Amino acid sequence: MAAFLRPSDLARIPFESCKFREFDGCFAFVVNAPKEKQKKRRIIKPFRIHPHNSDVEICLVQCFKALKDHPVLSTRPTGSNLFVNSNLIQQPLPASTLLTWLHHDFISLSTTESRITIRSLASSRALAQGVSLDGILSLGNWASSSTFQDHYQRNQMANVNFTSTILPVSY
Repeated sequence: MAAFLRPSDLARIPFESCKFREFDGCFAFVVNAPKEKQKKRRIIKPFRIHPHNSDVEICLVQCFKALKDHPVLSTRPTGSNLFVNSNLIQQPLPASTLLTWLHHDFISLSTTESRITIRSLASSRALAQGVSLDGILSLGNWASSSTFQDHYQRNQMANVNFTSTILPVSY
């Protein structure tokens, strides 16, 4: 779910906004987006992550609960972000570091194409798994469906029969 967010969005998640919701078992947070404005007002995007149905080891909700309860991180300063430098928890983790991690640990394992984002991979995968295009556009904060489909959708060409199109049968 977090893969739908840009690294710059991930870097702007205030820790105070992160909550474990007992009533539904979800992890909720907001993204402060100072670059994006709507009617000259800053946009604050709320998100909710559901627990993983079958694998506790990759469950983001369980990960947040462990982070929240970690004794060292209980001393984090007021106003800090969710992602902080592990050696200096007073310093926020830069978006560039998040981008490097995402590329090294996920993107490079998925594709050899250059200039691919985790956001486009996650959006394309969600579309292939049956998530509605409107849901993907909303969750990923895409500018428009044509922007996503023309520039970021990774699986759009997978259904094209290049062999028959490029090498037609000659009689």
